[in-house]
Amino acid sequence: MFSKLQFRNALIAVCTFSLAACSATQRADESGIVQSGILEEATVEAVASVTKVDKATRDLTISTSDGRTAVIKAGPEVKNFDQIDAGDQIRVVYVESVAFDIRLPGTATPGVTVSGGTESAAAGKKPGAVGARMITITATIEAIDRNPDSVTLRGANGELRKINVRNPKHLENVKVGDLVEIIFAQAVAAVVEETN
Repeated sequence: MFSKLQFRNALIAVCTFSLAACSATQRADESGIVQSGILEEATVEAVASVTKVDKATRDLTISTSDGRTAVIKAGPEVKNFDQIDAGDQIRVVYVESVAFDIRLPGTATPGVTVSGGTESAAAGKKPGAVGARMITITATIEAIDRNPDSVTLRGANGELRKINVRNPKHLENVKVGDLVEIIFAQAVAAVVEETN
């Protein structure tokens, strides 16, 4: 079983980026980042109680706080199924965020990268898993317009795209030729917890 602290820390680690203050007072930090920010983020959490466990069929009967019940069949990918008992809670958290870094020219390469991974509870512990995926799109700033606030970006394939900027502070200290990284992150964690 993951401890509640490990569970929260895993989600925080997945969805926290090395973000500098959005109103940077210097041109760039030692990593070449001029400024960073979070454009959007959302978290959804759900908890259900296990009311019945059928070890032979791997069926779980669960109930939510509003009285709804459901039967869930745990497939072979659910490790440590035999550790689940009636009275346990299943907690699922989904986090999604969109962030950005503005970087000095030469500190990143235009293109798209995808990274991610999963981690499961150790053998013999209550079931649990954390999975995350991060997509980073890096483009060069070709033009900055202030009325209305927008930037024109050039992708790795040379294609130009004009993007509206909702917050004018995001254009502070930004220059033509800088690179922008847009970071889309998604994480989901599901754990079975004993109730005290």
